[in-house]
Amino acid sequence: MNLLATPWAGVSIVLCVVLLDQLTKALALWALGDVVIPGGGMRSDHARRIVGDFLWVFVAYNPGAAFSMSPQSLIPLLPPVVFYVLLTAGAGWFLVRHWLRKKDPVVRAGAALVLAGALGNLLDRLRIGHVVDFLSLGIPGITWRWPTFNIADMAICGGVCLILRGEWRIQARTTHRQARHIPPPGPEEGTQAGT
Repeated sequence: MNLLATPWAGVSIVLCVVLLDQLTKALALWALGDVVIPGGGMRSDHARRIVGDFLWVFVAYNPGAAFSMSPQSLIPLLPPVVFYVLLTAGAGWFLVRHWLRKKDPVVRAGAALVLAGALGNLLDRLRIGHVVDFLSLGIPGITWRWPTFNIADMAICGGVCLILRGEWRIQARTTHRQARHIPPPGPEEGTQAGT
């Protein structure tokens, strides 16, 4: 039996990724964020280099959507939090529906990762009004750094890659069966193969 094909695997992936995302963001804010010091002053830590100029850690507050695009430019009267609740609910509905229909465990794991990443970033929006990013990639010798991201963003990107890979596997199996004139599996066979 393939553990990724069980519903509990998807729930476990979502819970683990959301918890890891929120924990790492809290740790980044605690270690690197702005801190009020006695007397009313503020201390703002600078970036810390982890791997030379390639990987830095610092806190960046993202008020926009992906790549700091602002949803208010598209829908001016809709508050950002409402926009992100609707966006995450829509993505969640699509991904759960997709997860239930596909038997491929890679597609299911990918859908769970995308949903977990969307939920992780939505929690930031609801809690503090913006997303906390803290990992920054750059090219040594170039001052411009992009992207700055978090664990939720990594889950979304990884999940999309897994969904595409799983869809490719499903299509390859279908093409192979058609080329050999093998009938597609019935409902009982598909259930046994996916378990």
